[in-house]
Amino acid sequence: MDNEFMPPHEHPEGERAANGETAAPLDAAAVIEQVRELLFGDHRRSTEGALKGLEDRVAALTATIEARLADLERRLHEVKAETDHTRDAHVEAIGSALAEIGDRIKGLTVRPPQ
Repeated sequence: MDNEFMPPHEHPEGERAANGETAAPLDAAAVIEQVRELLFGDHRRSTEGALKGLEDRVAALTATIEARLADLERRLHEVKAETDHTRDAHVEAIGSALAEIGDRIKGLTVRPPQ
């Protein structure tokens, strides 16, 4: 007996349903998929939407982190260049001071001819 709440029963080919129409054979996989969609479709869609939202947030955070790391690398290179320049200037100043001290020492050891 078929009613509005149950799927129609399968009838062997050639048999007619109670209303006189030939019943179409049902594909079990399609019926199962329809039931699955009815039971879990909304939940699946909301879960997929939430996952998409999370993926978008992770992508945004990844982009932010990559930008910050690039900025930190740039700053590190700037600081290294500045430090190298300062070190070179100090080494040069120390070399000049040592040369001046050497000249003074030479001046002290050189005696005027007698």
